Parts: sequence; C-alpha cells; structure tokens
Amino acid sequence: MKKRTLRKVVGVGVVLAAIGVAAAAVSARSASSGAYRTATASTQSVDQVLEAVGTIEPVSQASVAFPVSGTVASVLVSTGDTVSVGQSLATLDTEDLTVSLHEAEATLAQAQLVLQMALDGEDVSGVASTGGAPSGGLGRSATGAANGALAAAQQAVLDAQQAVDEAMADAEAALAAAAEVCTTTATTDPTEPTSTTTTTDPADAATSADDDDATACQQALQASLAAQQAVTTAQHDLETAMDDLNDLLSQMADDASSTTTTTTPSTPSTTPSTPSGSTGGSGSTGTGSGGASNGSATGGTGSSASSSPSAEDLVAYQKAVDAAALEVAVAQQALDQATVVSPIAGTVASVGIEVGDEVSAASATQAVVVVSDGGFEVTTKVSVTDLPDLEVGQQAIVVPDGNHDPIDGEIVRIGVAPDSSSGTSTYSVTIGLTGDTSELGNGSTASVSITTAASADALAVPTSAVTVDGDTSTVELLVDGETKTTTVQTGAVGQTWTEITSGLSAGDVVVIADLDEPLPGSATDTSSSSSSGSSGGGFQGPGGGSDSGGFPGGGPTGGGPPSGGPGGS
Repeated sequence: MKKRTLRKVVGVGVVLAAIGVAAAAVSARSASSGAYRTATASTQSVDQVLEAVGTIEPVSQASVAFPVSGTVASVLVSTGDTVSVGQSLATLDTEDLTVSLHEAEATLAQAQLVLQMALDGEDVSGVASTGGAPSGGLGRSATGAANGALAAAQQAVLDAQQAVDEAMADAEAALAAAAEVCTTTATTDPTEPTSTTTTTDPADAATSADDDDATACQQALQASLAAQQAVTTAQHDLETAMDDLNDLLSQMADDASSTTTTTTPSTPSTTPSTPSGSTGGSGSTGTGSGGASNGSATGGTGSSASSSPSAEDLVAYQKAVDAAALEVAVAQQALDQATVVSPIAGTVASVGIEVGDEVSAASATQAVVVVSDGGFEVTTKVSVTDLPDLEVGQQAIVVPDGNHDPIDGEIVRIGVAPDSSSGTSTYSVTIGLTGDTSELGNGSTASVSITTAASADALAVPTSAVTVDGDTSTVELLVDGETKTTTVQTGAVGQTWTEITSGLSAGDVVVIADLDEPLPGSATDTSSSSSSGSSGGGFQGPGGGSDSGGFPGGGPTGGGPPSGGPGGS
C-alpha cells in the first residue's frame, strides 16, 4: 500500500491552532503487539486547498466571451448596468454541451470495460480499442492460489501508471508556472510607475522588488524541480511494478510448463513466449484463443498463466482510462462554463450578444465588455487533473510576493482548452479580486490558495493516518491493543486533517505510526534519473535546461500526457 500523496493540497485557516489540536489528539500508547502513535477521530474543521502561483495584472476593461461555442440562452445585463466581481452576465443553451459530456463518459466507460475484461482474463478483441490501448484477445487468467498474487501485481502496475499520469500533469503545470513567473519577473521593470501612489524611494523600491521577484522565480523553479522528481520517482515505481508482474507471469508460465505431460519425446510441451506488450497478434498454438496481446499461447486444455495481460498491456489500458477520465473532466468544465461572469467590478460598456445567437469560443466580438476605473485580476495555471476540483465562484486567497496581507478573491473563469504556449498542456484559471487592491502593482506575482472543499464540523482523523491504495482509503483501527485495517470513505483532505464520511465513529482510535518499525533509510527511498533509463528525456527548465532535452515520457514504455490535451496520444 502507499501513503496518500498530497499533491498541492494543503490546509489553510488558523494553521498553528490546527497543529496544536492535532498534537493534542495524537498520543503514543503501548499495546500488546507493540507501541503505536495514535490519534482519535474527532470533530474538526477541514479545508482542502489548491496552492498555485499566479500573476497579478491590472484590468481597466474586460471583454467577456464564452470559452465554448454554443447558442446564447440568456443575456442577464444591459449597457450601463453596474456589475460586481463574479456576477453572471450571460448563459448558453446546455443541450450540446451535455451531449458532449455524455459522449466523454461513454468513452470512459468503454475504456474501463476493456481494462476490467483484461483483468478478468476475458477476450477483448471484440471491444473497440480506446486511446491507443491494445485490443487483442487475452485468453483466460490464471486460476487457483496464484490468483491473489497475480491480482496484487496487476493492481500495483495500474496504481503506479495512474501515479505517473498524475505526476506528469502536475509537473507540466509546475513547469508552466515557473516559466511564466520567471519570464514575468525578468521583464517587469520595478521602477516603472503603476497606479499605486507611494512615497518610497524608487531605488529602494526597485531593490525590494528585485529581491521579491528573484525569490518568486526561485521558489517556482524549486517547485517545478520537486514535481519533476516526483515524476522520476513515479516512473521508477512503475518500472519496478512492471518488472514484478512480468517476472511473476514468467514464473507462472514456467510452473505451468513443467507440469505438462507429453506422450512422445518428439512433441515437446508448449512454452509460452515472454510477454512483449505488442498490440494484438493473430496466431495461437494448439486450441488456445488467438491474438493474445502479450503473445502468449495456450495448448490443449487448461490455461497458461501468461495468457493474462502483460504489464505493458495494463499500462496501455490504464493510460486509456486516465485519458478518458480527463476528457470527462474537461467536458464537465465546459458545461459548467455555460455561464460567464464578470472578472471585475465596473459598468457594462457594451453587449455584443443576443438570445439565440450562435457564438464561437473566445470570440473577440461576441462578448460583454465591462469597464472599470481600475481593477486587478490574477491568472494562474493548473494541471488537467485539477479541473474536477475547480468551479467558478470558489473562494480564493491571494498573497502578493513581498506583501503578507492576503486579498480575497474568487474564480471567475476556467479555461476549457489547454494552453500549450509554454510547451506544456495546462489550463488557465482567472481570479477576480474582491478585497483591497490599492497596494498592488503591475505584473507582480502572488501565492494563490483556492478552497476546493471545506467542512466546518467534520469527523476527521490526521491525514497521515489515511492510506490510499488506488480508489480505496483505509486506516489502521486500534481496538484492545490490536490493529485492524478498516476501509473508510473520505471527504475534504487537508494538510492536517482528512474528513471521514463513513467507516469510523467519533472516539475511534487510529494508528499514525508503528514505533517498533524502523524508519526507511535513504538508500531505500531515493533514486536518480539514471535509475530508469527507459523513462524518457531530462528536465527542461525555463530559459535552458537538460542536454537530454525535453520533458520525460509518461512511463517506461514512453509517452506522457497527451500533448494536445487529455485523450490525445
């Protein structure tokens, strides 16, 4: 099992108070089976927050167009109206967008079906290939005592590939953010006058701005490098899981071959070939099923262990599922963007749309124009894996670099087309500022915290007590000195607390750590980029980078997240 990795998700609010409460709830207690550090399930306030880096820009006029094509269903403002940040301006008819969402969901369901059929040992040759996944027949999987080990090895490959896909998407977003922040800080003149009036010495202000800009760029680069290291680690884990599965399949094939009885010396028993991961072939040996994607063969009656899908095939199937799931997220976001809102407070200067109009995405003319005496907005980039957690109207806190006073804001626009201008596929998020912006300057950077889920009175346990294996979350429940693995359902996930929606009751004691277990050594949990030579090229940072060039592939078999948005290949 693997511990939950908090990917850019942290808790906010009164952090020190939360840590204090967590410390009070955690204790070390002895039990007959050893010493444990434990915590008690209790009522807590849990915030799940997406952290990002954004760029602050002044906005005196906003031309608000629909991010997707469609038919205008309603126009909610007229010329001369006064609008606030986040106020709805117009809506689209959602029929076509709903159809697109259902089509994406059907594609996902088919990809999941192919994967499940493969795991069940069923022939998937009659199921259309999805997203580049192989579609050859797979025969029947191994039976008997080997099933448990095989299922575990298969699931390890699927989990590892899913982790690679998520890590790649996060690394792309981190790289795009670093490129934007470092470019912004390199091109912004700190001495250039802005709308802010100040009595500070310009030389001192420039020095301070330079320091803040350098710090922001450095932090963004460090975050990008950390995300890249997470990719390397995930790829290494995937490669290990693939090797383990293929070794197990080979061993099971050898065991099956050694038990085959032959009637004449001139007719040797069939030895299945080593799984190769190639797409479906057409031949078979004996009376076994044809076209096994891993090149396996079955002879006579009974089945071969290697007729199970190879590690390479499972990687392809999981990639297809992940890509289809991201297509659903994008389609859902497009449906949610059928209503456009104002990014600034101001006055409607013109309305370029009418009910019944057919509008194109991001039109320069079919838009509502809002003007303001002086407002600001913040733009940031997120990975496609973050889209399902984001909605227009979600609250955000913006902290400009060099200024520790937070400014309130809310999401006013989410991109539904990938932004590949920086060489990566990310999605832009625009935050309208509702707090005091009088001290802001042009082109500065800021830390952005978006609350994606919150619960004021949640039954919760420390996040470190929750273990995630695929889609299953578990805790170790301590009862009468004995531990018991208990499946739980989780809600909001914060840095300190995780909401438990089912599986536990208030007062239950969960294990955070077994104090008798040795801490892992550095030799067991670190790896270098050379440890997985087949995982792709090196890291390319903003303004330069690796001689090996480019961003690494999505796994040992090559190919990362689709370059043209989710679902591409």
